[in-house]
Amino acid sequence: MHFQMHISKRFKTVLFIVVSVIAFVLFAGFLSRNRVLNHLLNARITAIENSTGVSVDFEKARFSGISSIIIQKISINPPAGDTLMTVNRIRISINPLALLTMKLKFGYAEIDHPVITLRRQGIESNYLFLLENQSDSTIQVVTDSTETNYKLRIDRLFGLAFNYIPESIRIKNAEADAHINQYHLSVKMNDLLIDDHEFISRIEVTEDSLISHWKVGGIINSGERTVGLKVSGIHNEGVRLPFIQEKWGLLFAFDSLSINLSYKQLSDSISQLKGSVRTWNQVINHVRISPEDVNLSIAASDFSVNFGQTWAEIDSATSITYNRQTFRLFARYDNSPKERFRIRIHEPDFDASDFFGSLPAGLFTNLAGIKVKGKLGFTLNFDYETEIPDSLLFNAALTSKGFSVLQYGATNFTYINNDFVYTAYEKGRAVRTFIVGQENPNFRRLDQIPLHLQRAIMTSEDGAFFHHNGFLPDAIRESIITNIKEKRFARGGSTISMQLVKNVFLTRNKTITRKVEEMLITWLIESQRMVSKDRMFEVYLNVIETGTMVYGVNEAAKFYFNKDVSKLTLAECIYIASIVPKPKWFRYSFDENGELREHLIGYYSLVSSKMLRKEWITQEESDQLQPRVELKGPARNQVVPDEPMPEFDEDEGI
Repeated sequence: MHFQMHISKRFKTVLFIVVSVIAFVLFAGFLSRNRVLNHLLNARITAIENSTGVSVDFEKARFSGISSIIIQKISINPPAGDTLMTVNRIRISINPLALLTMKLKFGYAEIDHPVITLRRQGIESNYLFLLENQSDSTIQVVTDSTETNYKLRIDRLFGLAFNYIPESIRIKNAEADAHINQYHLSVKMNDLLIDDHEFISRIEVTEDSLISHWKVGGIINSGERTVGLKVSGIHNEGVRLPFIQEKWGLLFAFDSLSINLSYKQLSDSISQLKGSVRTWNQVINHVRISPEDVNLSIAASDFSVNFGQTWAEIDSATSITYNRQTFRLFARYDNSPKERFRIRIHEPDFDASDFFGSLPAGLFTNLAGIKVKGKLGFTLNFDYETEIPDSLLFNAALTSKGFSVLQYGATNFTYINNDFVYTAYEKGRAVRTFIVGQENPNFRRLDQIPLHLQRAIMTSEDGAFFHHNGFLPDAIRESIITNIKEKRFARGGSTISMQLVKNVFLTRNKTITRKVEEMLITWLIESQRMVSKDRMFEVYLNVIETGTMVYGVNEAAKFYFNKDVSKLTLAECIYIASIVPKPKWFRYSFDENGELREHLIGYYSLVSSKMLRKEWITQEESDQLQPRVELKGPARNQVVPDEPMPEFDEDEGI
């Protein structure tokens, strides 16, 4: 009994000492908390200043009560120029015990009157320095210096976002004001409250003299690693994203936009980002997309993107929707052990009416309003290793089942079966108009054009023209490989069918979607046999550009040799064939002695050998062929033998 009482007294004494020590530590920590707070803030500010070059100042930082911090009069100043940002006051609630670990973990934040000011006049600005490469001394990179760890990047990005954004936050009277040369943008938000993971606010945007009002809302759930945002106009104003039209000439507007993201680490080696993006009544305008506004009732994507250390992958569950059409996409990029790109689309069966009816208004003007029936299928496989360009795998096919055109839209593609008026374009501008038909004295029927010329042009441009359905995947593949190797547009993969469609039905506006429209029209004409091969080739030979303001092979015969096309020799036919891909290069065909330049001598040898193998010329004709022609028409006065050949312009030729 006495022993137990002795142990009890000793235990109480030890407990008292421990409690006293803890109380003293807590009391001392309480007394020194402002000093600890300022130490943490100054350390972080110093790291930011060292890595970015900005100067961060504040008037006072102190505790208010046990768990609230107040920081007053914060300013962020660039190395030169006007103040970049000011905040009247920040109030933050924290876990006081976190100070013992020298770390801050935020619970609630209130930010009063933050103001961001951007100024630029010419090369002088208060923000451009932030766009330069900066090193962040507070982040330790653990990847190999020769590789990029995509998983680590995405983990760090979302880790920072979800770990450091307070669960509740209120921002009052926020402003952003930008004066960039002559451009002015102002954004104001009176009050934003994030409470119970949800937020909603209104924003006033003034771009030069145009004022618009947006409604924004969404969710941020750090525990579930999800974030959502919805933006819409107020009073049917719609939303037009500011600045991008001023900077890049891109108009991007919509009635409403929603974005949802969900992030998770699937394993130690894979992280995943899933989500969706949707816009309603979207309008896009850019000179490289279309000369007209492009309109979409709905554009959406449900996506799943996986990240590993050396790769990033768009999962095949990803879908992309425009209006009523949806397709699935797989894409993957690897940077180790070899750099490799892969893209795959496989949609074996979809409604043709939905596809053509969903083509965005303003994008494919010739197809607007077309009515069709039946089923379509589309496959695309692209697999490319950058170190081995010749290993490129490429195949694509558009198939049909029970497909037919019920009603043409803006353009009836069969009109070229009869005489028609043709307009030639250069750089999107009409430069010449003439009749393709008997009323034109330079028009020639196919049977009036020498076979040698027909076959020389087919050998040069599309030797399988009469045997394919409008496309040569191998030719497209070879053109991609060549252009990758040359790092420029050095070779086209267009068939004669595609060239004809580009010249007759499309303008020369250089848009990223023109090639798609060209392929769709080519597919329609060929698959539905709207125009015979003979008629297509006849029209082609009468409209191709063969010199400066020279169109068709008969005009070419007169321009170069002062004779009718029917009188051309084999050598003259091959010369005209050489002009078709680059019609303005004839000026650089001859040297100072009047002889063909070396590259054309090799061209003669290549074309004639191919024609001989196909028995389009005889052995005797091949033996007697000399790479020598004499210009006798107006072209002889335009030759520049002393000037080097210019770079090839993709759109110069047909």
